Amino acid sequence: MNLANDHRAVRDYLQLFHPLEDGPWNAMVAAFRTRTYDRGQVITGVGDVQRDLLFILEGVQYSYFHKDDKSYVMAFTYPVGISGIPESFLSQLPSTYSLETISETRALALSHSDLQRLYDAHPAIERLFRKITEAMLIASAQGRYRQVSTSAEERFRQFAALSPHLFQLVPHKLLASYLGIHPTNFSKLYNAVRI
Repeated sequence: MNLANDHRAVRDYLQLFHPLEDGPWNAMVAAFRTRTYDRGQVITGVGDVQRDLLFILEGVQYSYFHKDDKSYVMAFTYPVGISGIPESFLSQLPSTYSLETISETRALALSHSDLQRLYDAHPAIERLFRKITEAMLIASAQGRYRQVSTSAEERFRQFAALSPHLFQLVPHKLLASYLGIHPTNFSKLYNAVRI
């Protein structure tokens, strides 16, 4: 755990969206706090407010909700990426679903209040997060489109092409829920499709 390496990993990730000069970047680094979570720990539960945006350095997390005694997985997050309950973080209102770790997790946290302060002081940071939000909105719309326009096998194959590493890191019942595939059919696809 080298903090300089952690900062570099996050900066490299953020550069994919929008470059930051050293001044705004150093201001953001000064606001980061390291967080660690145990395997199976709820980071944000239903009714909690997502106070921190998390930049994941280690571990895998998932967001989900329960309905009619069934869990529905909405998303997975992993290094290097951003994690949290977006609606709760942006609105600072209670979450309607949960964020939980699948494995031990280490992250850099940026509080909502610090991010607002950084927006005011550094327009480049506000622009960066606008571009991140745009990318997340596009990904969400594309994911919803895939969910309703493709077959279970097509969804499985697309997911396997985009995120093959998750088959080794995430319980298959959670992957099946995320893809909207019955666990039995997921198992058949897993055994039939080369990953």
